[in-house]
Amino acid sequence: MSTMHPDPVTSTAPPAVAVRDLQVRVPSRDRAYAAPPEVLRGLTFTAPAGQVTALVGANGAGKTTALRAITTTLPFAEGALEVLGVELGPAHVPFPAHAAHVPDDPAYPDHWTAHDVARLRRRIDPDFDLRAFGAMLTTQGIAHDRRRSALSRGQITQLGVAAALAQNPHLLILDEPFARLDPLARTDLVDELRTLMAREDRSIVLATHDLEGMEHFVDHLVVVADGKDLIEGDVESLREDFLVLDAACDGSELRGTDAPLIGASTIGGRTRALVSTEDVAGLPPGSDLRRPTVSELVTHWLRAAGTVEHSARRTTA
Repeated sequence: MSTMHPDPVTSTAPPAVAVRDLQVRVPSRDRAYAAPPEVLRGLTFTAPAGQVTALVGANGAGKTTALRAITTTLPFAEGALEVLGVELGPAHVPFPAHAAHVPDDPAYPDHWTAHDVARLRRRIDPDFDLRAFGAMLTTQGIAHDRRRSALSRGQITQLGVAAALAQNPHLLILDEPFARLDPLARTDLVDELRTLMAREDRSIVLATHDLEGMEHFVDHLVVVADGKDLIEGDVESLREDFLVLDAACDGSELRGTDAPLIGASTIGGRTRALVSTEDVAGLPPGSDLRRPTVSELVTHWLRAAGTVEHSARRTTA
């Protein structure tokens, strides 16, 4: 876990985001007269203050829908939602002023330049940091007078993130911020986000399907599938609660053990699965066990999503 973040054990601040039994229905564009399908099915998670929370799942899991509900751009049918201590309900409640949101595709008009974005932000927020905004764009190689239509999709994301960071937000919400970035741009963005997190009372909630290289950046993990939370917890605690089993077999001899296998797969004669540390006594002697990476935690739980009952979800404080 990044040492730049407050100790999650000693922090007494209320959560940055609290989601409880959230249900969201989104009308289908292709079937306008059909009943709206349920996209979120009782999603529950907490994003601790002062930490980086990653909402992780495959495409279509409900991550973007959750962020849209959190940022009040999409109404929710049932459940409860709190952002920076403000409860958001069916009645229109403005998104808290100290929070910033960068969607998957920032919707600036094609003819706009960075200057236009800055003018809009200054009109909304007089404290918008023009100097910081300009410095970030220069670092990313984005010309201030270049139109959005001439920018790559990755540069459009970087423009949106720069505008959000220049607001000096207490809570930054990002939807797939790394999806369109090359490795160098991705590293630069993580460095910018680390700078934000070095300040007091700052929190990040990001939705992503890729945690590669995030081992020492993400503090809190929420794995989502089919609009529900599969597992949630502090990253280091989760890595202590589970182990990766790597065995030279086809998996048949492991299925009869007393240790439930989570997301088991067999490739090249080797079976890999996630097992709870509480269940290792039920494994055959000599089983090869090691601590999982964050990516392995996510991969195995998502692989098991079709077979693990939702009641198996466990939360680590």
